[in-house]
This record gives sequence, C-alpha cells and structure tokens, in this order.
Amino acid sequence: MVDEFAITFHSDPLLLGALVLVLAFVHLAPPHVLKSINITPPVLLSVAGGVSIIYVFLHLFPLLDKHRSALDGVVAFGVSLSEFHIYVVVFIGIALYYGLERLAIVTADTERTIPRNDWIFWTHIGGFAIYNVLIGYALMHGELGAQNSILFTIAMAFHLFGNDAALEQHHQRQYDRIGRWVLMASVILGAVGGVIIQLHEVWFTLLLGLLTGGIVFNAIKEELPGSGEGRFWAFFVGSIGYAVILLVATPPV
Repeated sequence: MVDEFAITFHSDPLLLGALVLVLAFVHLAPPHVLKSINITPPVLLSVAGGVSIIYVFLHLFPLLDKHRSALDGVVAFGVSLSEFHIYVVVFIGIALYYGLERLAIVTADTERTIPRNDWIFWTHIGGFAIYNVLIGYALMHGELGAQNSILFTIAMAFHLFGNDAALEQHHQRQYDRIGRWVLMASVILGAVGGVIIQLHEVWFTLLLGLLTGGIVFNAIKEELPGSGEGRFWAFFVGSIGYAVILLVATPPV
C-alpha cells in the first residue's frame, strides 16, 4: 500500500505550506465571509459550484484517465479495475456521500421527536474529515506541480466553502464548536501524510476516484441551490471563468 516512508517535497515547501493553510482556514469562513462581503449565499454557492464542477471535468477526470493504467491487473471481487471500471470507483464516491447526506436529512426530520445522537454528527463530520484528508494528501502528493497546486487550491477552497455552509446548516452549534476545527485539522493531517508517505499509484488512483465522486456529488448538491434559489449567471461565470483559467494556465495532464 505504501511505496515510501520518507520526508519529500515535490514543489516549493513554503508554497505548499501556504496552500495547505488556505484550505485549512477556509473552514473558519462561513458564515462570516458572507456577512463581510455582502454577497448572498446562493450567489457565492453557485459560483463555487461552477468552479468545482468545471475543475472535475477539465482536470480530475483527465487525471484519472492518466492513472488508469495503474489499475491494469488489479482485480476486486472478480472484476478488473482497469479500463472504465475506475469510474465505478467514482460512482462509489458519489454513493458514499449521498448516503451521508441522507443520514443527516433523515435524522434532521426525526429530531423533533427523537433527539439527534452524537454519533450522527460524528459520522457525518468523520466522512468529510476523510474527504479533507484526501484533499490535503492530493495537494502534497507531487502529482500537481506548483502551478496546478495553486489552481487545485482555488477550486478546493470554493468547494470546501460550499461543503461547510451545508454542514453548518445541518449541525449548527455542533459544527461551530467542534466540526469546523476537526475539518480544519484533517486538511493539515492529510498534507502531513502527503509529505511523509508515498502511497502506491494503485491506491492513489483509487483514492483519487473516490475523491472525484465526492466532489461531483457535493458540488451538485451543496453548491447549486435548488428550488429556484440558485443563480445561473453566477454558476455560468464561475464555470466559464475558471475553465478559461485552467485551459490557459495548465498543460494537458
């Protein structure tokens, strides 16, 4: 599972450290940023959704294709994971975070008569803590390079802001007191893991597939407000604007 255990930097360590701190401190933003910049949540979340989704399509999916050959010969439950089956892993990521979302919604609907248990909160936050560990690890893994690391951080900062807004709505005071600090620490933990541990390419590819699926689900669910609350123009500006930046600033993966 682990190829190497050694302290390595694949880019400027000061730059990477700064980018990790940006992603960590994003968790302290909602709802204070919205109040200070006087932008309504649907607008900012729609922009975040556009940035997150276009990043998935223009960078993460091609990156998965690039790593797909690492799964040649890997068999799980009698099924080869090479070729298109990496996208089954993406689907599993979508399904896992859909399950977490349903857990939060169902317990919210019943908490009027049955008090919400702490395990519900910790299950939901724990799922996103793992998600953040994967983001921190991917940033430090060395696959992205300095320029792509900055673009990855921008996309994930928007994305994590959207996730946090939804988690705060679900858990309110628990999230403010505990949840955001756990998520903040989990980004740093993942980054430290990326510095000292080099996962085998097979495991990195599988984790990248799960992360991609989670980003797809959470970007659509949390960052594209429904029932007429979304702002198409904001989504359009976010997606097209970031697409132009990605296409101009980065070479093909």
